[in-house]
Amino acid sequence: MVKSSIENSTGPLLHTVFFWLKNPKNRKERADFEKAIRKLINTNPQAIANHLGCPTGSQNRDVVDNSFTYCYTMSFPNLKAQDEYQTDPSHILFIQEAKHLWIKVRVHDSISI
Repeated sequence: MVKSSIENSTGPLLHTVFFWLKNPKNRKERADFEKAIRKLINTNPQAIANHLGCPTGSQNRDVVDNSFTYCYTMSFPNLKAQDEYQTDPSHILFIQEAKHLWIKVRVHDSISI
């Protein structure tokens, strides 16, 4: 029998965040965003792996959404670490430094089953 996420809090947990920048073609704003998120990547103690990317040139299909500017995925060992991340100073600082740059953010969290 497969465990549901309600039964599993041990992880690993993937925290995937999609960002839509207000001015995605503005090089300075992109550089400012990348500087802030790379600082988060380099200083956050909870994440055990990180991935920062941009939309690909994937084939255009109904199920593909390449409208975002950046995708950031963090891997946490468990739900407790992800909860701690939410109030970690590195996360709070990233939000303070970069929130003026984005128009929309969407988060998708998933845990192994």
